[in-house]
Amino acid sequence: MRIISTVAVALSAAVLWSAAPAQAAPETGSADRPLPVGDTIEPVIDCGPTAAHPYPVVVLPGGDGTTDQTAAQWETMVGALRGAGYCALLFQGGVVNGKRWNGDMPAEAGQIADFIGKVRETTGAEKVEIVAHSAGTIVSNYYLKLLGGAPTVSHAVFITPEVRGCDGAGVLGIPNPPITPVQLLHELPVLSTLLAAASPELATALQMTPDSPVYKAIFDTRVIQPGVTYAVIATRRDQLATPAPLCSTLDEPGVENAVYEDLFPDAAPVDHSLIRSSAETAGWVLDRLRR
Repeated sequence: MRIISTVAVALSAAVLWSAAPAQAAPETGSADRPLPVGDTIEPVIDCGPTAAHPYPVVVLPGGDGTTDQTAAQWETMVGALRGAGYCALLFQGGVVNGKRWNGDMPAEAGQIADFIGKVRETTGAEKVEIVAHSAGTIVSNYYLKLLGGAPTVSHAVFITPEVRGCDGAGVLGIPNPPITPVQLLHELPVLSTLLAAASPELATALQMTPDSPVYKAIFDTRVIQPGVTYAVIATRRDQLATPAPLCSTLDEPGVENAVYEDLFPDAAPVDHSLIRSSAETAGWVLDRLRR
């Protein structure tokens, strides 16, 4: 979700910038200053593998809402996993000012690596499963691809991920804008520099935009990793990861991509965030983990 919000801010800033009288740029400090890492909120590892479910499930929420809302947002999913006999552990990383994944992305991926290491050491499990939503999927992909995490993961199940082809237009509420936020950042790279220098929060969020080195490292070449089974669910009602469902489709060989409305035409409507609280989504995740 943060990529969408960031490019929307960028579009608004560019409009103001272009309309303002020419003047000297303000002193904003270095864009190369260290980015915040953020804190972690780790669950107690009080469960372990069973013969039926040998791999614990690490649940990684997205960036929507704040940490005090997490339990309510994820009650349905975590409850379904535990009810089915899984050792489900919800992990939050990059926590800055009560927001998840609000720190430096490679450092956040390192936090995931550390937690998965603790889970494996504590439980004796050879691998884990990952169930991630939105921004949590980007950090997951960094861990799997760039930190060598694939050998420690059996399944990666992604809910409304931000993948390739996202335009950032959804959050503006303007259908078919003449220029999308992502296009604007691409055409005016200086805007990214100015935004990064002005705010650490924007600097970290800009790592999720398509022209960033971090994003390119994940998505410019093949994402999926050998030995990991990938599945993705998107929604056509996604108002943030636009265009939907393209923005959330991981179009690579071996990935199972699904659209919520096709699977559950009679279910209550969901959007980018509500899909993670849906009982239908929880059931779909359980089916994917059984593959």
